[in-house]
Amino acid sequence: MIEWEYRKISLNDTSRQTDDIDLLRAAGEDGWELVVILPNNVAYLKRAFDRAALPEREAPEAQRQSAATAANADRSYEVKPKYRDPKTNETWSGRGRMATWLKRKQDAGEDIEKYLA
Repeated sequence: MIEWEYRKISLNDTSRQTDDIDLLRAAGEDGWELVVILPNNVAYLKRAFDRAALPEREAPEAQRQSAATAANADRSYEVKPKYRDPKTNETWSGRGRMATWLKRKQDAGEDIEKYLA
């Protein structure tokens, strides 16, 4: 009985330097077969595998998890603060919900542009 290993690739998350076709071609060279590319640019692939030939710790699920962890590690980077209070040295990156200290200043009528780092 043939067992299938599945993989999905979000083509929107690939770097701009990598062409989608090259990415799919490389997957094909590794034995992956393209099943479908959905309108949201997610490619689903499959390949046959022999579970008996793999050591227990190298199961396809473990491979997918380690690949996902490696991909997330590559994307991590430090966000520099966009706003800084010179008196307290509190900062806010400008992402997400506004920092409480800056929101209080804005509500008090201060121009928050003067806190740009």
